[in-house]
Amino acid sequence: MLRALIALDELRHFSLAAERCNVTQSAFSQMIAKLETEVGLRLVDRDRRRVSLTGDGERLVASARRVVGELDEIGADLRDRASMGKGRVAIATSPPFAAHWLPPLIAQFRARYPGIRVELFDHLPPRCMELVRERQADFAILSAPGPLAGLQYRVLLQESFVLACPAGHQLASRKRVGLRDLDGARLIRYARSGSIGQHLEYAMRGITVEDAMEVEHLPTVAGLVAAGLGVSVVPRIAVPFFDATKVALVPVVSPGLERPIHLVWQTSRVLGPAAQAFVDLLESHLPRQKRARAD
Repeated sequence: MLRALIALDELRHFSLAAERCNVTQSAFSQMIAKLETEVGLRLVDRDRRRVSLTGDGERLVASARRVVGELDEIGADLRDRASMGKGRVAIATSPPFAAHWLPPLIAQFRARYPGIRVELFDHLPPRCMELVRERQADFAILSAPGPLAGLQYRVLLQESFVLACPAGHQLASRKRVGLRDLDGARLIRYARSGSIGQHLEYAMRGITVEDAMEVEHLPTVAGLVAAGLGVSVVPRIAVPFFDATKVALVPVVSPGLERPIHLVWQTSRVLGPAAQAFVDLLESHLPRQKRARAD
């Protein structure tokens, strides 16, 4: 009805305004009459020669133009976003995924959808989950989702582990090892407060090792192993952190060692077109990730 009032103000003729609004003149007159009834004011002066707006009609049509203009802008923006012409996707994940797995995917996504802005938050899992709950991130990619109040998740892939050891170590030439092969080894552990450390602590129960050091970050583990200070069991995503001239990386084959990597998002929220497009791209690369486990 606001568009009808705007058309009448611009054309000052009922039949012409009705034609612009794609309705009959009778239906158009009913629309104007209904609008006058709803606002409780006479908006239009009618006589045989001309149509004009009353003072109240002039005030209303000025507001109507602003409202309709804003609605048109919102509609155009939504159509642009739906067609992937513009928008935003925000991803929260842990530093190893942010450093090595996601950058090539982000580059490919941006090349495909140059109007979509990609934001990446690299934090530990608890903070990633907070960002999803606060709607600062559309979704998170996590190895351990933790408490899931208000969130839902599904498993993206099962990630394998490798043994990182100095190039001259007795296990360096093996094609694969089991966790039992680490009995008596000097082990550089992840902090047992973190998701990787907890996962390995459970998987290695009953295996006797010498604790060389306990650290929190993968680059630190890589430096310590390269310096010959011990061996470590690391997730496959960590491989790029290691210097292949100094460190051997041997697949670890052991029941229950693989860890699930989850996609986490809000229970009450449906992923928007941009976020869903990124998830689709991510999942299209998962078979390649899974094949890498058996290399």
